Amino acid sequence: DKMTEAIQGALEETDRRRAVQVAYNEEHGITPETIQKGVSDIAEFLSLESPNVPSTKRRRGRKDVEGMAPAELEKLVIQLEEEMFAAAEELRFEYAAKLRDEIKDLRRELAAAAALAAPAPAAT
Repeated sequence: DKMTEAIQGALEETDRRRAVQVAYNEEHGITPETIQKGVSDIAEFLSLESPNVPSTKRRRGRKDVEGMAPAELEKLVIQLEEEMFAAAEELRFEYAAKLRDEIKDLRRELAAAAALAAPAPAAT
């Protein structure tokens, strides 16, 4: 492997910044510590991201949407899109991304349902 000038410059800048931070920490008696945050803390944070939205609109499981009519699924997609755009405007991008993924899943289910409902082409 070859170390380019750009990589060398980036490493030197990182070392310089680290030295400045260490000097600051020593001068102010700061001992760096690793944060202790579990996965459950993050999941809880994301679930609380939108407290004013009923949980029935969020995180629908497969069983919740299996029996829904296509028209109801389309209404749900529209509701989730509105919620996604609102979350993005409020700079809650992680939540908006989760909604985007849920919308993609629902659209796939709608497409699959439409393909099953479409009449088969006549054989000639």
